[in-house]
Amino acid sequence: MARDDFSEAVKNALGKRASYVCSNPDCRALTIAPADADASKVLYIGKAAHICAASAGGPRYDLNMSPDQRKAIENAIFLCSSCADMIDRNGGADFSTLLLNDWKSQHEIWVRANLNRRPDSLVSVIAGTHEAHGSGDVTALDIQGPTIIKPGTIATATGHGTITATRIGPPRKE
Repeated sequence: MARDDFSEAVKNALGKRASYVCSNPDCRALTIAPADADASKVLYIGKAAHICAASAGGPRYDLNMSPDQRKAIENAIFLCSSCADMIDRNGGADFSTLLLNDWKSQHEIWVRANLNRRPDSLVSVIAGTHEAHGSGDVTALDIQGPTIIKPGTIATATGHGTITATRIGPPRKE
């Protein structure tokens, strides 16, 4: 059975457009790293996955697509190897063409928005105990961007006025 595979040029462009980060918004795993054994080698788990299957009988196969459309970058999504396998389970029933196209589009927006930003500036990590006491607008944790709150983190605020233990997002406009 004929299979409409992506060219190396499409695979390379797709990986670069995704910054070698999985396009599944719930994953976003890095897919490339330096190999330890050989300084000229890399460890690579990225995959160019078909949104609509490369051959008849595959997940989300579209009979109306031409072979050129099936192997075009517009029909490709960059994923880690785990997510590439996952989207094809159960005949792809849990991952529609619409969903995968949305993942791809949103991921490219995310990549452009984070161009030239340091990785450590993307996500804040909060742990420990945070206390605030006073009067007026009292907030123990004021979270403005992407944040991981570690298990066991405690935030307490006491006093008089507007008391908030944890505020996520910008303050309310009155």
